[in-house]
Amino acid sequence: MAEQSPGERITLTDLLDDLEQAGEGEELSIAEVLEAIGERGYAPLTLILSLLAAIPLTGAVPGIPTVCGISIALVSIQMVFGKRYPWLPKRLTRMSIPRKRYSRVAEKLKPWTRRLDRLVKPRLESLVGPVAMRLIGLFFVLMAACMPPLEILPFAAATPASAIAFISLGVAGRDGLWVLLGFIPAGVGAWLVAVMLTG
Repeated sequence: MAEQSPGERITLTDLLDDLEQAGEGEELSIAEVLEAIGERGYAPLTLILSLLAAIPLTGAVPGIPTVCGISIALVSIQMVFGKRYPWLPKRLTRMSIPRKRYSRVAEKLKPWTRRLDRLVKPRLESLVGPVAMRLIGLFFVLMAACMPPLEILPFAAATPASAIAFISLGVAGRDGLWVLLGFIPAGVGAWLVAVMLTG
């Protein structure tokens, strides 16, 4: 697939469709997610991984939030250092979820993603520029690091995952407003980690 140009928008509905057609067999692996996303950059990958961890139908599967968190942290470190395309080790790319489960999630989400795609538009683009992207990468590393320990609490890992999803949606759509909105669930996630550490 073609590389995302600086001004190109990527919609969430298109990403869901691409992943439904990715690979074959009964499992959808992270390797197939990477292949489907191709060279369109970091935002589509962090968006899909964070949604897998945030949505109850997939995020409730034991281990999924941890695997997604580790994967997001690894690709976000590459974002910070300016690596052009994301890479993940083979051990992580072999991780998978049942394709039927993903299809059920995608079908339930699409009516909402179509509405959501209409709300994402280019604005406040300085918040998704080259310098901002490195800061966003650092922020993603911090949020992703919160996900594995929060997995012990039901659905708690969804809060940092949602923050990453909001911001990734903003980056993919060149919309800085969604980047700002991502700090709301981020604050909830940080509070939950603080409670765990001090409780």
